[in-house]
Amino acid sequence: MICLTDIQELYLQYLDAAIRAEQERRVTDGMFGIGKKASDDPCHTAFPAQLESVLHQFAAQKPDSEAVTGVLSYIYQIPVLHREPQSAFWMLIAVHGLSKELIPCLNKQDAAALCKEYCKTYRKWERLPVQKEVIRQLQAVSNS
Repeated sequence: MICLTDIQELYLQYLDAAIRAEQERRVTDGMFGIGKKASDDPCHTAFPAQLESVLHQFAAQKPDSEAVTGVLSYIYQIPVLHREPQSAFWMLIAVHGLSKELIPCLNKQDAAALCKEYCKTYRKWERLPVQKEVIRQLQAVSNS
């Protein structure tokens, strides 16, 4: 069975790989199309695919609202805790879109609380389209 600990481990592995990629790059990598940028590292394409699979397995277990709230809280808060490396930071936000399968598993109260926290964490003028979609979905559940 998939649980929050499994998801946390996946995130930690990804962050370790992203940090390693950043540390191993040379200053000139990516300049003038020469060398490889840290953001080109395969960890950045493997992570969303792995996370999508794990979240799908988690959703298939029909978790209760409390378990889903724990997972989504972790997914939504981790970018704030890991702003570096930048290549990982943006991916940590991008994968918020993968939470769409879990949001309907929330009860109204949990969805409203998560939405309130999400809106407080990510200021309106800085939100990306994926974040606006997460808010719309959370509001839809909390208002249903």
